[in-house]
Amino acid sequence: TFVAVGERGTVRTSSDNGATWDNGTSGTTKQLQEIAYGDSTFVTVGQSATNLYSSDNGATWSPGATTETTPIYYGVANGDNVFAAVGNVNILRSTDNGSTWTTITTANLRDVAFGNSTFVACGADGATYTSANGSSWTSGSTVTSNLLNGITFGNNIFIAVGASGTLIRSTDNGSNFAVRNSQVLTNLYSIAYGNSKFVAVGSNTVIASSDNTGLTFGIKETNYSFNDVTFGNGVFVAVGQD
Repeated sequence: TFVAVGERGTVRTSSDNGATWDNGTSGTTKQLQEIAYGDSTFVTVGQSATNLYSSDNGATWSPGATTETTPIYYGVANGDNVFAAVGNVNILRSTDNGSTWTTITTANLRDVAFGNSTFVACGADGATYTSANGSSWTSGSTVTSNLLNGITFGNNIFIAVGASGTLIRSTDNGSNFAVRNSQVLTNLYSIAYGNSKFVAVGSNTVIASSDNTGLTFGIKETNYSFNDVTFGNGVFVAVGQD
């Protein structure tokens, strides 16, 4: 099942690889920014510290408990039975599939990914953070001052994308990043890995790596704008405005 979330608590679910979509019921009118899957649970986060979890493939949702009320949470990921959520104020951690959350540390971040037993997050002013289990985080290298909007893991590589076509790559679990040429100057919002390729989407932009190394990218689309992209069942699925 693919599950997409968005404005005014919108939830859409697809069981045919994105060909058709059904309505879910989130129970909120807050904007939902990101969604992740793990331990048979979908978890979504968003505006006004909103966090919800679903154990029925996105059909129905329950609110998670947190002491936060004002931050916007932009990113969430699952790894080793832990969900980590990042936002414009701090980082949250859940060990019970989104039912309850603990505030870990202060940071201004936009997305988080998991791979090689490591969470890697990215965000404002090119910030990167790493964590082994989500309970403690270390600031990583900063190789750009641009906002980083999205990050993914594949083939033992973390790649983050952001404003003005920024694309940075790490082969040591987020400890160090290097800038790569994305071939575009428009804003990139999300990146995913599948079929031995990295695919990133943004404002009137879709780019894809030439192979599984993420060293070279080519432009695939210049008409459509997408806010997020993911991979599953052999296909990439992207979602955007309207």
